[in-house]
Order: sequence, then structure tokens, then C-alpha cells
Amino acid sequence: MTAREAAVAEREVTAARAPRKDAARNHALLLEAAREVFAERGLDASLDDIARRAGLGIGTAYRHFQNKQQVAEALFSKAIAEIVADAERALTREDPWQAFVEFFTSAAERQANDRGLYEALIDASLLGDCGRIRDQLDGPLARLFDQAIQAGALRADATPTDAGVIFAMLGAVYEMRGDGSPELWRRYLAVLLDGLRATGQRPLPAAALTEDELDLAIAHHHSRLRGD
Repeated sequence: MTAREAAVAEREVTAARAPRKDAARNHALLLEAAREVFAERGLDASLDDIARRAGLGIGTAYRHFQNKQQVAEALFSKAIAEIVADAERALTREDPWQAFVEFFTSAAERQANDRGLYEALIDASLLGDCGRIRDQLDGPLARLFDQAIQAGALRADATPTDAGVIFAMLGAVYEMRGDGSPELWRRYLAVLLDGLRATGQRPLPAAALTEDELDLAIAHHHSRLRGD
């Protein structure tokens, strides 16, 4: 190859790299903007909102993502995997009750700081395929309940579906806390967890929801909130 040919080839490589570099930068900007927008407003935010926060045109956003659900999947897959890891880590604790409390506290704290993550965990239908990632939590969560019950720390009539209802109830606290009481959720999580302790408790007056009933109840609740 002559010197001239080498120079031309180098220019072509440099020109090809520039669009790829810009595309990677824009992709990162969109994900960071989505993190902020979803955390503040939840999954009602649109792809237009994300593009605006990123300082990019909507056409650029659509070149990277088909819709906001695809952005949410890319964003929350890792966050949900981290919550699964929290559950697995809690299972290594010697005290089954402390393991139980540790998981609920860490998961509630993550959700308190990210409205979009809270909505994704409560209603997997909002994320499409990301719901399958959420399903990975079922096994560790069931083991947390089982070992706490076997140790006599958790009431025997508690079930893993109670977790979904607890987090749904905390959602109301996340909404009402205001800027003056960002840690309010900790108070009501403690109240709810104390109600699940085995000591000195009366039998629960109603049966727990099944997984299908829980999904239907949450979908109905969200539909009412949206005014559908």
C-alpha cells in the first residue's frame, strides 16, 4: 500500500468511527435521561420526555429505542437483578428474621428513590420482557419466607404474595412523604413487618392473594389511578 492509499484508508476509518462514537454517546445520554425522568415521574413519562431531558431530538431517540418500554427494559433489567442479588445476599445471614427485614428494607429503599423502578416491580406488564427478570425474584423471596417461618420468626400464615401487597401499600407512602419527610416509608415498613412477626399474633382474618389474584388486583388499582 502506498503512503497515499494508507492516508485515505486512515481517513475512512476515522470517518466511520465518528458516527459510532456519537451513537454511543447519544445512547448513554438517553439512558441517563430516562433514569432521571422515570425516577421523578414514573413510567407515565414518554420517549419525547426522555429525549427532551437528554437534549436530543425525538428522531434520535427513536433510532435507539422503538418506544419507552424498550428504554425501561434496558434501564430496569439491571436494577431488578440487583434486587434479586439483595435477596440472595440476605439468605446468607444467620438470623432468618434479620435476613427478612434486611431484604425488605433494601428493596423498599431502592423503590423509594426511583418511582419507575417501583412501578416496574409492582406491575411487570409495564415492561414486557423485563417481567421475566422480575420472576427471578420468586425463588429467593419464597426461601426468605420459608426459612423465617421454619425458625418461628415469621407468622405461619404469611406468604410471598404478601410482599407485593406490602410494596404496593408503601407506594402510597412514597407519594405522600413530600420533601420534608423522605424517610417516612421506614416508619410504615416497620409497622407492616411487625405485623408479620410470629410472636403474639392473632390469626389473619382473610386468606392471602394468589399470584394471579395479586396481578389482577394491582392492574385494577393502576387502571383506577389512570382513570381508565
